[in-house]
Amino acid sequence: MATLKDVAQRTGLGLGTVSRALSGHPNVRPETRRKVQEAARELGYSSNGLARALRRNRSYSVGLILPDLENEFYTTAASVVQRLLRDEGYRLLVSCNNNSSEVDAELLRSLMESRVDGIVHAPCTPEGADLVRAADPRVPVVEYARRSSARGVDSVIGDDERGAAEVVRHLVDLGHRRIAMVAGPPELSTTADRVRGFHDACARFGLPKRGCPVLHGPSYDARWGEAATRQILDRHPGVTAIFISGSRGALGALKAVRDRHVSVPRDLSLVGFLGPELLDVANPPLTRYVLPLEEMSTMTARLLLDRIQHPREQAAAEPNVMRFEGKLMVRESTAPPREHELPRSGGS
Repeated sequence: MATLKDVAQRTGLGLGTVSRALSGHPNVRPETRRKVQEAARELGYSSNGLARALRRNRSYSVGLILPDLENEFYTTAASVVQRLLRDEGYRLLVSCNNNSSEVDAELLRSLMESRVDGIVHAPCTPEGADLVRAADPRVPVVEYARRSSARGVDSVIGDDERGAAEVVRHLVDLGHRRIAMVAGPPELSTTADRVRGFHDACARFGLPKRGCPVLHGPSYDARWGEAATRQILDRHPGVTAIFISGSRGALGALKAVRDRHVSVPRDLSLVGFLGPELLDVANPPLTRYVLPLEEMSTMTARLLLDRIQHPREQAAAEPNVMRFEGKLMVRESTAPPREHELPRSGGS
């Protein structure tokens, strides 16, 4: 079997450099790490990872708990975080809680039992990673996209409140006075922030409260987006614009208006929050508020690596709350409000 010395000879580097590169030491340049890893693969060198982990009291693994892997909000995070961690010698353990508090608790326990060096967590409960903090406060946790009441954890989130307000401002500038909002579970921080931003903006622009309903649902998926849009069309016929505040809910909303023969934006304006890129080629392309997901994911990985690799310095550091602003992408799904009645259900 190939040895560490064989890898050093192949690369022309010293044994210490090769050892640090293969062990994930932070003070190794990425190009050097890649050179060593490539040589190790070619020679069939395999280090004793278990012995290394026991010796350094590290597992060189990080847990990532997400609500689902269909939402680009989370698939982007998984891809970016895995790439950055891999460059530093860590492996990523990805799991989904499906927004279930019971599953979330089980996954957190499992990661702790696996002795991961850190956790990236999209909390689905107000308590978040309190379970981890209670079991071992030395294990660093970074919350992504959502925040909880857990103390001592870093958070990387979008400015959801500002984003919702930007959506309302855009629609008001077009002349809309009756705007409905499709929201997710009220216990999520993203929902609370977006609803707050919506209500505050409606009040600031003097919109009638009864004319601007908010519908809370069990999730942000396409099924709820479709169901909520149908409810709005049936129960709030005076609404001239709908703000779908979830990523995939816009897909369901588009299906609902198509089935009802409602023309967008002639009959009804639609605005999404985030949303997959395919919405740029929808008919019509969807106006939506987007967040810098690549930058948010990169910051998440860097915060966690800092906590893992510099525990003494980071122990005294206050938790970081990194809030990223987004941008309203105006497309063809928004226009001035209609001056005619909506088509009746089943009409043409």
